[in-house]
Amino acid sequence: MTNYHGVSYHLLDTGYCLASAHLMLRGGQKKQIKCPAIAVLLEHPTHGFLLFDTGYAPRVLEAMKPFPFSIYAHITPIFLLEGQAVKHQLHRLGLQTHDIKTIIISHFHADHIGGLLDFPDAQMVCRGAALKDVQHRQGFGALKRAFVPALLPQNLEGRSQLINTFLDEPLGLFGPTHDLFGDGLLRLVQLPGHAKGQLGLLAQTTTGPVFFAADGCYLRRNFTKHIFPHPSSLLFVDDPKATLQTITKLHDLHVSRADITILPCHDINTLE
Repeated sequence: MTNYHGVSYHLLDTGYCLASAHLMLRGGQKKQIKCPAIAVLLEHPTHGFLLFDTGYAPRVLEAMKPFPFSIYAHITPIFLLEGQAVKHQLHRLGLQTHDIKTIIISHFHADHIGGLLDFPDAQMVCRGAALKDVQHRQGFGALKRAFVPALLPQNLEGRSQLINTFLDEPLGLFGPTHDLFGDGLLRLVQLPGHAKGQLGLLAQTTTGPVFFAADGCYLRRNFTKHIFPHPSSLLFVDDPKATLQTITKLHDLHVSRADITILPCHDINTLE
């Protein structure tokens, strides 16, 4: 993966859940579609290997067996194979878990942090507000945030870089970014709405700029066609108004910056 003219990346399919298309796209068909949980392996020319999220892992299924988290598993059935966990995919790429120096956590929903416990040595990067919002939640309070406490390392705060300021080069309507290493290759972007303190990642890659949009939208058509999700889906987000505003910002970026590839993490087309 090494290339010293930018960041290289590899998309990791860690399994999928089923969700209704009409909830993700207003006017969409009332049918269940596969929504993959995509993690991203990146290689920075000087800072080594990083992950953007860790997707699902088999422990997610175990963590969702007790009530009330079994409700989560019932609403969004999860399907994954043992070999789809990020740690196993790394092995097939010739890497070990200790090769991952940094993990950027977009937000703390279960389908984004399922593999965190497999990386006890990595430094975590997340919004301070995001961690504060979930770290003491239990039971229904956690379920309301699609957060499963058993997936969170106990010492996470002590080994995390908490991002609280965004003062670097702006990205369109998203405003100032946070340049992670100060070299312009990896810039964190605020994506409010879906979850408290959600982050996206703009990477200057070996093939051009790529914006990993986490859950800023569910599907490409949300931003390419500027189609909002069904109103009922907004009952489960942190800030409904901000969720729609973020989709509008993604649409504006799509129109104004054709050079940037925007990749949402739950659209199966992202993997193609």
